[in-house]
Parts: sequence; structure tokens; C-alpha cells
Amino acid sequence: MLARELISKVVPPLRPNDEVARALAWMDEFKVSHLPVVDGTEYLGLISEDNIMDGEKGDTVIASKDAFSHASVLESQHIYYVIRKLSATDLSVVAVVDTEGKYLGCITLSDLVTKFEELAVINQPGGIIVLSMNKKDYSLAQVAHVIESNNAKILSSYIFERPQTGMLELTLKVNREEVGSIVQSLERYDFQVIAYFQESAHLEDLKGRYDELMRYINI
Repeated sequence: MLARELISKVVPPLRPNDEVARALAWMDEFKVSHLPVVDGTEYLGLISEDNIMDGEKGDTVIASKDAFSHASVLESQHIYYVIRKLSATDLSVVAVVDTEGKYLGCITLSDLVTKFEELAVINQPGGIIVLSMNKKDYSLAQVAHVIESNNAKILSSYIFERPQTGMLELTLKVNREEVGSIVQSLERYDFQVIAYFQESAHLEDLKGRYDELMRYINI
């Protein structure tokens, strides 16, 4: 999934001569704290709610140009890069540009989370298994072999490194809700299973783990 496929269909850009009142109204309407400013097709930067809250509502947004953030992603960049960009900059919106720097649209944090849930098949039924392992022992191919030997398939996976211990946590979603036999097989192969459950009973826990991914992903 590329940046061009994530562009918001509803959030419009501001123009340099738009008034602060319009910017604040749109930020409230679209539930964002940043908006792109565009002159024709030229991307000027992102204006933030904090930059303009103390100004006069009749002022134009270009008056705050010195405070613009120029964060952007190329239309051809992957969703993981977009996630990292938003995580590193603490933005609610990031601009999408072409190779010539022309503005194509923007991606909001809320839309990005929704798209990532689709990518991670969170809404599909299945079981969840969490393994803990040393970095040197990580092999998704070996794990997949054990799971597939139980007539199951991995629907999605992600890795999270615990900063305190350096251990990897591998979270897997499989296409079976009953995962007891899979867990037993993994343990027979000396994989350390630290959690397993059905998504229907633990959806909030899974979403919490994906929130951790949003904060710490480093791909």
C-alpha cells in the first residue's frame, strides 16, 4: 500500500490568503491539528493549530509561514514509511507530493490507522499468538512451517522489540480462532508462547499492541 493510495478524499488544503478563522474551522471539522497550505500546485508546508491559536482570526495563514512544517512523503513511498514519518514528527497530517514537489493531497493519522488495520487484517476472524525470542533465533519461515503443519495460515505478523530486554515479540494472526493445537506444536519446537487468544475476546488488547507499533515501528 503506497502513499498515493492513502490520500484523504475529504481534507482540503488551505490557500495562502485563507484566513485563520477558516483554518481553525476546518481543523475542528476534520478533527486534525495540522493542514497543508498550497499555492496552486506548490506545496508551501503544514500549518499547525498551535501556530495560529493566538493570532487574529482575520489574519491570513501565510502570515505564519515561518512556522510551517515542511514534512511530506512521496506518492510512491510505502505505508510503513508514512507511519514512521508521522510517528517521528508527531503530526496529525502529512502532505503527499510527486517527484517534482507538487502537492497531490494529504494523509491524516486517523485514515492511516484505519488503512493499517485493513493491512493487518484486524477485522478478519482468527486467533492471535504472541511469541518471545532472542533476535538470533528469529525465523518467520520456521514459525510458519509449524503453523502450516497444523493446517493454518498466517494472516499477518509484526515484530516489536522490548527496549528493556532486547527480546523480540512476534505477534501472529492466524486464520483459526481455536489455536490450542498450534500453541502446543510451537512449544514442542521450543518456541516461547507468552500469550494466545481469540480476537473476539481480546480485540482491545490487540489494538493496544498495534498502538505500540505505531509509536515504536522502525522499518
